[in-house]
Amino acid sequence: MSTTPSSTVRRRRITLVMALAAVVVLVLLSAFVWPHWAVKGQEPSAGTTSGQSQGQGRPKPKIDAQPLPQNASELLKAMPDTVADFARTKADPATEWGSRTPIEEYTLIYSTGQPGKDVTLHLAQWTKAEDARQAYDSLTTGMTGKELASGKVKAGGSATGSYVEKEVAGDAKSAQAVWQNDTVVFQAQGSKAALEAFYRAFPL
Repeated sequence: MSTTPSSTVRRRRITLVMALAAVVVLVLLSAFVWPHWAVKGQEPSAGTTSGQSQGQGRPKPKIDAQPLPQNASELLKAMPDTVADFARTKADPATEWGSRTPIEEYTLIYSTGQPGKDVTLHLAQWTKAEDARQAYDSLTTGMTGKELASGKVKAGGSATGSYVEKEVAGDAKSAQAVWQNDTVVFQAQGSKAALEAFYRAFPL
């Protein structure tokens, strides 16, 4: 069977179109299926996990946070109203670490509204990070229970302090965590499950 020049050209055009279509399909597959270079950088926002849309799946408090005093300092205002499903129910000045001469010191209580799940947060601020470090070292030296976790506190990629979490000596169901962030030292205590949920979500 003979072929005409026009039929040959037509077949070449069809072949070219099919080849181009195959290339487009391959490009789309490589871009959006593997290795995802077309969507690179669209990572979940902080506080979300893969597969969740932002704001979904986060625990929320079932009780309202109590307002701070009208004359609250900037440090006290920096304390979150809520942490995971905990809400602040109390915020009072304190003097427990007064011998170490902090410039500010407070005791806060965070609650889920359920009995036995409150977390007590004690914090103080010094003028120098070195003084805060000395207070942190003294507090952690006095923690005699089983160590559960420890490491460095980081902000902006730089280490700004350290943290230690331990069981309360003689009470394996309770735990406490102490951490330093620059000039501020925090000490949180509660049941082991409540404490870990609280301090891992704490933003400072």
